Amino acid sequence: MQSSERQSYLEIFDRILNTVLESEAYLFSDAEQRILAEFSKLDRHSRYLYTRIFMRKQAWHRVSGLNYGEDMVVEQSCKYLATCPQGSEPFLLTECEIGNCDEAVALLLLPELKAMAKAKGIKQMANKPKEVLCSAILKTAKQRTVVSFFKKNKDDSAKQRQNGLIQEVLKITGPLVQLNPVVSELFERLHLVFFRSATHLGDNNSMRSAVLAIIGQIRFPSYTVVRSPDLFSSRDDVVRYKMLVEIGYQMEVLLTALVKETERHRQGWDIYLSYKNDWQKLLESLKQPQQPEASKGLEQMAINYWRRHFTPDWALVRIVERGARFAANLKQFDDERDVLEALLSQDAYRLGKRGEWYERLVLLYATHLRPKRAAADVQAQSLAKARDTCIRALDDVHVNRISRHAISRQLRNIEAKLGIDETQQVVHPRLCVEWAPVAERTVYGMRIRNVTRSGPSIWDGNDGIPCSVEQLALWRYKELGFTGVHSENAMVTTLFSLLFWDIIFHPLPGVLDTEYQSRPLDMSSESFYFSRRAMIEQRLLEIGAGQFEQGICSAYRQEHGSECVGVTWDLTCEQLLTVAKHMGGKRLAAICRVLATEYRLKRSGFPDLCLWNEKTGQVMFAEVKGPKDKLSETQCDWLDILVTNHIDVEVCLVREGDARDVE
Repeated sequence: MQSSERQSYLEIFDRILNTVLESEAYLFSDAEQRILAEFSKLDRHSRYLYTRIFMRKQAWHRVSGLNYGEDMVVEQSCKYLATCPQGSEPFLLTECEIGNCDEAVALLLLPELKAMAKAKGIKQMANKPKEVLCSAILKTAKQRTVVSFFKKNKDDSAKQRQNGLIQEVLKITGPLVQLNPVVSELFERLHLVFFRSATHLGDNNSMRSAVLAIIGQIRFPSYTVVRSPDLFSSRDDVVRYKMLVEIGYQMEVLLTALVKETERHRQGWDIYLSYKNDWQKLLESLKQPQQPEASKGLEQMAINYWRRHFTPDWALVRIVERGARFAANLKQFDDERDVLEALLSQDAYRLGKRGEWYERLVLLYATHLRPKRAAADVQAQSLAKARDTCIRALDDVHVNRISRHAISRQLRNIEAKLGIDETQQVVHPRLCVEWAPVAERTVYGMRIRNVTRSGPSIWDGNDGIPCSVEQLALWRYKELGFTGVHSENAMVTTLFSLLFWDIIFHPLPGVLDTEYQSRPLDMSSESFYFSRRAMIEQRLLEIGAGQFEQGICSAYRQEHGSECVGVTWDLTCEQLLTVAKHMGGKRLAAICRVLATEYRLKRSGFPDLCLWNEKTGQVMFAEVKGPKDKLSETQCDWLDILVTNHIDVEVCLVREGDARDVE
């Protein structure tokens, strides 16, 4: 183990500890601060060992398997960390805490289980999985011997057998350690306050990225860190916020189950019900007169909206939102409707989700809640509710473009079912039924079929090497005089990030709180544009006037290689400049405006190919579709945006046939 690696883990842990306690110590009780102080007093190796165990899964670890130093040093550090300081908590628990033989047996590896089963005379276990072996071994601990059957105190006999089995396991594993849940929860909260995200959930790798940055394997952009010491209002709020975030994550995991796994969805619905009263209280509080924010200015209102992301109420609303999805999977459509109507009754949280909520609510009224065998007037009432919901959605300024298109189509279908004449149909300024028509080009190639392979189709390239459908299309466009790359969103998001680099990393409260960020925390939020509106609008004017080449070159040169949202450094500065110049300032500004206002929705779905013709100065984008491929709503939206802004774009349909044919 290299000393630099050990130093990096210690450095980031110390930085987290010192940074948080410097200005946010009020978020921790006196007892918790004593535990953190005790951690700071530990010797370097003990602190390092704890950080490595902390970053691994919450489970028992064999001391012999902790390869973080010499064996004797690791053993000594484990003993030290398991010692309880006066008036504090031990950092690690030892095998003495194991009192359940089920937990103990599960610690054994498969070869060890097989050996134990053989020693106990359990037969026919050679090719059995771990679960079967564990069950068979545990069964032996529960069986009574002839002698124990006649004992008066049978409970003691059973306990002795289980303790005996635990001791057998520990002879195999050797000493064990586990994070003390009291202390690890404290450190999880410490990391939450520092990184502004729950680093212990899912695939969040904030901690690992920070370590890689310290040892020089990755580099983050240069920007001014502005900690917001009042982002969390109190310790109780942080504790509750963390708990609700963890529950929301549990619900998200449950939602990955198949719809037919009703038990898991029922479990998720029950979680929602347990917080329903809290949700009702929040709704009531939102109905109370609020202090008007209009006088604070739009930018400050956007910042305040972003700060709500770190409140327990925000995490609670996410639980409620997931509750609606569980109701849908359980076909509890009345319950789902009630939850969605309640979510839409407030405009303080999750504004970016309102379009999706409206879409689902319209579908409920038009389909699932419309009794099929009821009288015509009853069905018409349900369709009328669906129509009214469509109009509500079109009136809602927070509904995004993609949802507006979907809801507009829903509205026309509902009006057709109601028999409403065209002259009586809803006319609304935000109504958008059809996408703008897009040119199509059909090219042909030889498809390579492989019955053993699944996934994207494979085609015979011009050089005889198998290629993707996008690469085949590039070959065909090359024959038409175009140079290009298969970049998807990378070309436009890279241009956007380079042109707006200083604005993206402009220091605002609560968005650039650590040195280890590739983006501001609110980049995917509705508040990103509004909190920087004046700066963004000024930059768009400059780009529209043709002032963009220097911005691209300087940002590319100064920040090349740093981790930044949307940037792909594989694209050369020459390629970026070529595309930007051929596109022109006004069209480039139009694309940048879309990304600045709806980055979360528009960071995907852009056409696959970016093409340019050096002789004609034409730049064009192409969405490639193989046989049976269909355009997604996000792709249709991007195509519509490009056509509307007079940017050349087409859909390239790749079909099987003679490669010389082009339509």
